[in-house]
Amino acid sequence: MKVTIASVRVLLLILAIVHSWNMGSGRSKSRFTNIQCQSYNDTYCVFTKCKLNLIGRGRIAANMYLKLLKVPIDNVWINWGIYRRYNGYHPFMYNISTDFCEMMKDSNRLSFAGLIIGAIKTRSNLNHTCPYDHDIILDNLEYTDDFLKSLPLPQGEYKIQLRFATYKVWRVQVNVFFVKDDL
Repeated sequence: MKVTIASVRVLLLILAIVHSWNMGSGRSKSRFTNIQCQSYNDTYCVFTKCKLNLIGRGRIAANMYLKLLKVPIDNVWINWGIYRRYNGYHPFMYNISTDFCEMMKDSNRLSFAGLIIGAIKTRSNLNHTCPYDHDIILDNLEYTDDFLKSLPLPQGEYKIQLRFATYKVWRVQVNVFFVKDDL
């Protein structure tokens, strides 16, 4: 059988087409599905916005506005948890509590907390350490496949639960739901 340059080019073209079908349009198939915000004490802080917006075809972004009523805040703790949906949401990989102010000073980019904070910093004014003397705004945070790229998450439905405490009292809980699909 004689192999010509033209037949090799046709074979490479077919492989490229098949590969592009498998890769889809290059967009992430993973996406946010819901966001829930709850303030435990409305005299301390109030959510004025907590919703998902459709920003393009198949692109969903999270938006949140938390109005702080007692500022400045210089003592913040956070509890992080990731849950996977099996028959209801069950703890999956992490459930960590840490000093938020210390973590913002030196967040490890490879840790679970570092991945979440790194993504949040890009689309919010929560990009510095304590004290916080302004409202907290999250504007069009979009879930992409590299959002949690170094976590070995299989396909499925997940929930990230974030609970914030100030002065040893829980004040706020934010639940972010997302679907992770492989390309």
